[in-house]
Amino acid sequence: MLKLIFPNGRETAEDVEELMRLAMESRKRVKDQLARIDSTYPEVDFYYLGTDGTKRRVTTVEEEEYPQFYHLKPALDPKEQEQSETSAGETISAPNEGAPTSGLAPEAGRPIKAEAKPVLEEGHHVFTEDRKGISYDRLFGPYIQDASKIVVTDPYVRYFYQIRNMMEFVEMVIRRKSPEDQVSVHLVTGPDDGNVGKQRELLDSILDACVGSGVEFSWAFDGTGTAHARDIVTDTGWKIVLDRGLDIFQAPIKKDGFSLSDRLQEHRIIKGFYVTYVRSDQE
Repeated sequence: MLKLIFPNGRETAEDVEELMRLAMESRKRVKDQLARIDSTYPEVDFYYLGTDGTKRRVTTVEEEEYPQFYHLKPALDPKEQEQSETSAGETISAPNEGAPTSGLAPEAGRPIKAEAKPVLEEGHHVFTEDRKGISYDRLFGPYIQDASKIVVTDPYVRYFYQIRNMMEFVEMVIRRKSPEDQVSVHLVTGPDDGNVGKQRELLDSILDACVGSGVEFSWAFDGTGTAHARDIVTDTGWKIVLDRGLDIFQAPIKKDGFSLSDRLQEHRIIKGFYVTYVRSDQE
């Protein structure tokens, strides 16, 4: 494939990486299908090492959008599969507080799965263009959980849709935090020289909207005028590096009536982008 597309041999490292990911993704579909057909077929960890030495896993679009179905193995006996899922997560008995001591209590003692905290790992993840199923909560939620201070640096939060993205990030923080917690979200961005007055007005509207929510929003213009990096840093020790910042969604198709993509991020089509999770206390 590389020789066909670049017969002159002038491909860049980015070109090679893109084609390698495509080839590995296609091969992964074959391997995963074999694992579904034959339960004895070994699982394969599809990854490659980037030029910086980091391990970069390769996934398929359908695996990322429908993980609850993708990893099922019909080749297994249903009872064996149920047992394997049960052993993967602990079960606890739910207390039946306030229930009568006599009579039927169908919910009493029913085992429920304990909610395990997601394992947070460093890593580099590439998301392909023209797919759905991505949201700020999925990308950032586990990493901003329990943070009391979050700093978002993005010099290009200027236009209405970009400031709306910032508002949706704040909404995600509000949904994630406990009611009694206070969280500060600070944005560092660059001025829109063409319409800085409107930009200020929209950013201040986020500040006003957060009153009484338990989230204190603030913003400031970068004073150097040379900022280009886009990242999210928390006081819990995580740094999330973003090549596009919060601007990961394609422009919606305008039409009359209602659209799920206007309300639910998971139903929006994304742009191609990457996210890198780094322990900031190790820098």
